[in-house]
Formats: sequence, structure tokens, C-alpha cells
Amino acid sequence: MFANPVFITPAEVKDNLEQIRKEMEKIMGKLDRKERGKKASKVVLIDELIESIRQKYERLEGWLAPFPWCEDFQFHLNDIYTRLLMVSRGKKARGTGIESVVEMAEIFKPHEECKQPKKVLIEGNPGMGKTTYCNKVAYDWATKKHSAEGCFPKFDLVLMLKCRDVGRNSDLWEAIDDQLLPREVQKEERDALFEFIRQNQSKILLILDGLDELPTGRLPEFAEIIQGKMLPLCHLVVTARQEAGIPVRNVCDTLLEIKGFTPGDAIQFILKFFSGKEELVEALFHRLLEDTSLQHMIANPLHTALLCLLCEDFDGILPERITQLYSEIVQCVLRRYRKKKGLTVDDEDPIEIYEDQLKHLGSIALNGLRENNMYFDNKRLGSGYSDLPGFGFLSVQPGSSKRRPCLCYGFTHKSFQEFFAGHYLCCQLVSKEISPEEVVADMRYFVELRQVLQFASGLLAVRSEESVASLINSITNEVNAMEEEDLIEYYLPVALECIKECEKGSSNFHLELARTFGLCLKVKEADLKNQQIGDATAVVFGAALETNTTLSDLDLSYNNLRLAAAESLAAALEINATLTYLNLSYNELGPSGAESLARAFERNTSLTILDLSYNGLGPAGADYLASALKTNTTLTNLTVSGNCLGPAGAESFASALITNTSLTNLDLSGNNIGPVGIESLSVALKTNATMTYLVLSANKLGPVDADLLVAALETNKTLEYLKLSHNDLGPAGAKSLSGALETNATLKLLDLSYNDVGSAGARSLSTALETNRALTLLDLSYNDVGPSGAESLAAMLKVNTTLTVLNLCFNDLGSSIELFVDALHVNSTIDFLLLSAKNAGESLRSKLKEAHGTRLTVF
Repeated sequence: MFANPVFITPAEVKDNLEQIRKEMEKIMGKLDRKERGKKASKVVLIDELIESIRQKYERLEGWLAPFPWCEDFQFHLNDIYTRLLMVSRGKKARGTGIESVVEMAEIFKPHEECKQPKKVLIEGNPGMGKTTYCNKVAYDWATKKHSAEGCFPKFDLVLMLKCRDVGRNSDLWEAIDDQLLPREVQKEERDALFEFIRQNQSKILLILDGLDELPTGRLPEFAEIIQGKMLPLCHLVVTARQEAGIPVRNVCDTLLEIKGFTPGDAIQFILKFFSGKEELVEALFHRLLEDTSLQHMIANPLHTALLCLLCEDFDGILPERITQLYSEIVQCVLRRYRKKKGLTVDDEDPIEIYEDQLKHLGSIALNGLRENNMYFDNKRLGSGYSDLPGFGFLSVQPGSSKRRPCLCYGFTHKSFQEFFAGHYLCCQLVSKEISPEEVVADMRYFVELRQVLQFASGLLAVRSEESVASLINSITNEVNAMEEEDLIEYYLPVALECIKECEKGSSNFHLELARTFGLCLKVKEADLKNQQIGDATAVVFGAALETNTTLSDLDLSYNNLRLAAAESLAAALEINATLTYLNLSYNELGPSGAESLARAFERNTSLTILDLSYNGLGPAGADYLASALKTNTTLTNLTVSGNCLGPAGAESFASALITNTSLTNLDLSGNNIGPVGIESLSVALKTNATMTYLVLSANKLGPVDADLLVAALETNKTLEYLKLSHNDLGPAGAKSLSGALETNATLKLLDLSYNDVGSAGARSLSTALETNRALTLLDLSYNDVGPSGAESLAAMLKVNTTLTVLNLCFNDLGSSIELFVDALHVNSTIDFLLLSAKNAGESLRSKLKEAHGTRLTVF
């Protein structure tokens, strides 16, 4: 029934196992070699794809030809100089962060707000060079230029995506495939590259150029990339217009703004453009020196190039405004088109010849802007307008996209799309197809379509003064109807810019329009800080202020205002009788601007508060203002900090204080006035009977200067607030001031922060405050008071009955902070005691609060 059993010896078992092992090794070796071959093949494929992208950048991105109608004008990216100014990300969009120049290779440089920045947002106005900058980054990577420069990381791959070319339904991976990979790439190769990107994120730079040009509906998905929900370890550069960058600012590590050409860059560009044509260089430079609005214009590289083209075509004759600039260039392009077609080129306006075609183009342009799209297909172009692409304002896009079977057109630059949209809107208003009220009711014309409205206003002024006046009147009514101040800040600058664009040669039409606008404007406050309105718009505002009877508060700080703005505002102040507050800080008015304003103060009877900080006034500017103060009887608050006034400037103001009877607040901080200036002010304060608030911070004042001030405090009966922070008074200066406090009965606030008074200075002040019955606020923060000084101050609080605020932050008080517990049990007048105690436990904090309530601040 059973087969005979087979017996295998242990030796045979061992031999069989060895044979099996050898066979398995052969099989595994074959599999391993096959797998390694696959991996090697995949690496080769990835390297080849990366090399194809590198070659694409080197071939296509190295040269820039901004004007398709001017084929003989192109330049290499290495000749473009772009200036980046870093703005603190912690500030609001319209904030006043400190700006510093950032080199191209330093955009990922660590800074105070981020030690390892990976996501950089670059903002800038149209034509400032955002796309050119991205092209340069890609080109430098392709030519391996960045590998050893600055803080720019070395990347294995740079992926530059143009947002305007992203398909309506495309995701990131489809966009990469669509724009960067060869048409014949296989799925296996594409997938291998995508996996390489995912596995090597820290070595990848992704550039999203023109976030504002994404197709409708694509922003949320691409915003997730910026937020780090996709490829979180990649380095990222995003460019956008300022208004488009706002939604993603808070998730970016670094915020940069392209300011465009520096004056030196623009000059170099012009010299290169007009090589061998010195007479045109001279004509353009002469015009630039005379016209500050053109100086502002050449910061924009695109506008600089346009100016050069027009200067060449019209032998040095240049337009005055942006609308005129684009109108001239459109005429120039159309004349070149007619010449190329063998058609007559005479004095007739080519815009009128092609009115129907340009209106149709404008309709496409406006619809595209509303849909956030620069591109359109043949169907939208229409069969009757086949000559439009030949004009030169459109580029044919067969394209970077492999998924677009039909021919696609795009505007060569968004600013041209906006111009033609403005042209179409102008035609609609003239023909009454749309009413001014309908236009201004659409808030988009004051935000993303504001440039369209400005172009339409400038074109409308040429065609129909009545129509543009009606449009400005509607804008005025819209502003007056607003209750929210932030909306007024959007609408008011746009209204002024629209009026500015209505200037016509030697005519004063735009100024008359401004005066009508001012007469009808009913708002009381206008905060136009950091709106970059420039001189030309400020001149318009000046004309409006001549007739306005409601505006009382006006902030024009951080606006690049110069002499022309100062002259216009000064002319208005001689007439205006309602403006009481004017902030012109952080501009470029200079001594001549101060002279213009000073003349106005001799007649003005309403202005009470004026801020001229950081305007480069110098001693001469101080002298002009001081002379006006000798007769002016309404100005109460004047701030002239950071103006390099020096001792001479302080002397000028001191002489004015001897006779002036209205000024109560004067801020001279940051002017390096020195002992000579202090002595003059001390003499003036002995007789002045109106000054209550004096700021002398950051003037490098020492103990000797304190002695001079003491002489004034011993006799002065009106000064209540004295700020001396950020000086070098030391213990000796504190001791001198303490002597004055023992007798002075009017000084209520004394700011001595950042003066290194030490424990000795604190003891001197404590002694004085034991008897002083006037001072209510004392700031001694950042003074190295130490435990010894704290002991004196705590003892002082037990007997002082007038001090309500005492700031002792950052003074290394140590365990002496406990002394204030006993002091607060006795003191009944102190409202706010500010202390910083690194090691203060909750027990001590509780004791301090129990001693004197929750108004105590300990951190």
C-alpha cells in the first residue's frame, strides 16, 4: 500500500541547499541588475528633461523684445538693472516699513522676521519688471550664474510658470507639463520628473509669475501652493501687482517690491538706446530735468522704453501724461503698420482711421480684465477683425501650451490691455451706451480696474469735456456718499488721478476740473498716506483745496512729493480756510518746498497742526519756516524731526519762539542740534509763554546740554511735556534735571528713556520727586537703573503724591522688583507702573497686582 521511503543523507541535504542558494543568488542578481538599470534609466530621463528646461530658458528667456512692432529693438537681460526694496512683512499693505535695497541674489537672505525664508512675494506696478526679473532668475539658473552668488541657494531645478498661460482647468502639474516639458515627452518620463520634484523639494525653485493673471477660479488652488499645502519644502517666488498680492502676503516669508529703475539705471538705458544720437539724449535729459512727472515715470522700465521710442519717432517731443504716452505709442504703432502695408501715412489720426477695430479690441480687453484674463481665441476675435493681430498690440500664442488646439492671442502687456479697455469705456460714455453713474457704481473701477478708468478719463477729456466733467461729478458724489473711511481712501486717489489725466497741453482744463471737484467734495478727513500719488496728482489736489470748504484733516505722508506739490499746496493754503491738520512727512519737499509753505503761513488762518518730518529741509528750510512763525498766529503744532536742521536750524526756531504767541508743540527730534542749538532754545524758553510740548529726542545731547535746559526750566512757567529720549545725558544729566524738578512747578511729562542714566541718575531723580508736586509721567525705560536705582524709586513712590505713570521697563531690576509691592501698598496715586522682570514668577506678579490692582503692567 505504501511506497518505499527514500532516505537522504545529511550531506545530500547540505548539497541541495547550497545549490538552491546559488540559483537564488543568480535570480536575485538578475533582478537587482534589472532594477538598477531601471533606476539608472530613470535618472537619465530626469537629467535629460531638466537639461531641456535649462536649454529652453537659455534660448528663450535671455533676450527681451518688449515691443513686437519694433523688431530691431531688443536687449539682453544682463543689461537690465532692477531695484528691489525690502518692506517689512509685519507692516500693513500701506504701512511704512523701513526700505532697503535687495540685490537679485539676496531675495532668500535671512532677515529679522524670518531666519530661513523660502516663500518670497514680489509686488510691483505694471511695467516695473516683475516678469523680466523672473526671466533673469530662470536665465541665470540655466547659465549657472547664481550658483556662487550672494545668498541665492543652488537649485537642481527652476520651474518658472507664467500664470497667464495656466489653463482654465489646469492644476500645477498640468501647468508644468504644458509650459515647460517637450511636446513629445512620454507619460513615464513626465511621471518620473514629477516624482523627482516631490522627492527633492528643498532643491526646487518654483516661480509663479503674475498671480493677478491667473484664469478665473484658479487662484484658490494656486493659493494653496503658496500656503504650503502642496510642495511645502520648495522655495517659491510669486510676483503680482500690489492689490493682487494682498491675499497671500501673510503666508509669505519675505515681501519685496520692485521699484523699477533707479535714476542711474534709467540714464544707462537711455544712453544705450540712443547710442550715437547725442542730440536725442540731450533733448530727453533736458525734458527730464524740467518735468518731475517724467522723472517719476522713468522709474518704470516699460515707460522708459516707450519714452525712448517716442523721443526717437517725434524728435524729442514727449507726452505729458500716461494716457498721452500710450495714445502716442498707439498712433506710432499704427503708422508703422500702415507703412509696412504700403498705405499712406499722413497727418490724420490713425486711431480715428481704425476706430471700429480698436473699439472691438477694447471690448475684448475690458471683458478679459473683468474675467482676469489676457488671452482670447479666434472666436472672440471675430471673422471681421482679422487685421487686429497685425497691428502689433497682440502676440500670437500657438503657444507655450500644448493643450490649446485653436490659435490664441494675448496682449503684449497688461497695461496695453488696460489702455484699450479705457478706450472702449470712453467710446461707451461718449455714445451714452453707459452712464457715468453706472461706471462709478462698479467698485472694480477703483481697485483692479482703476488704470482703465484713468485711461478713459484722459481720452474722454480730448473727446468731450462735458462727458469727463459728468464722470468726475459722479465720482465725487460716490465719494461723498461713503461712510467708511477706508473706501474713501480707495476712491479719492483714483478721482485725483483721473483729473490729472485730463491735462491738455497748455490748457488749465484739468485744474478747473479739480476746483469744481474740490467745491463739491464734502468729506472731512482724507488719509492718503503712502499712496504714491506724486507731484502731478498733488498739484491737482492743491487746486481742489482752493475751493473746498469741508476737509479738515489731510495726510499726504510717504508720497514722493517735491517742490511742485509744495507750491500747489501752498497756493491752496493761502485761500483755504478749513484745513486744520496737514501731514507731509516723509516726502522730498526740501528747502524750496519749505519756502513755499512758509509764504502760505503768513496768510493762512486755519491750519493748526503741520508735520514736515523727514523732508530734507536743512537749515535753510528751518529759517524760512521760523520767519513765518514770527507772524503766524494760528499754527499750534509743528513737527520737523529728521530734517538735518543742525545748530543753525535750532537757532532759527529759537528766534521765532521769542515772539511767536500761538505755537504750543514743537518736535525737533533727530536733528543733531548740539549745544549751540540747545543754548538758543534755552534762552527762548525763558521768555516764551505759550510752548507746552517740546521734543528734543535723538539729538546726541549730553550732560552739558542738560545744564542748559535746566536754566530754562528754572524760569519757564508753561512747558509741560519734555521728551529727551535717545540721547546721552548719563547720570550727570539726570542729576542736573533733578535739580530743576525740585523747583519747577509746571513740567508734567519727562521722557528720559534710552539715556544711560544708571542707578546714580535714578537716585537723583528719586530725591527730586520726593518733593516735586507737578510731574505726573516719568519714562526711565532702557536706562540700566539696576537694583540700587529701583530701591530709590520704590522708596520715592511711598511719599510721592502726583506721579501717575512710571515706566521702568528693561532696566535689570532683578529681585529689587519686590520692593514695589510695599511701595504700592502705600502709594495711592500711581495708575500705571510698567516693569519688566524676566524671572518674576506668578506669585510675585500676583502680589504686585494685589498691591495696586490690574492697571499694573509686568512682563
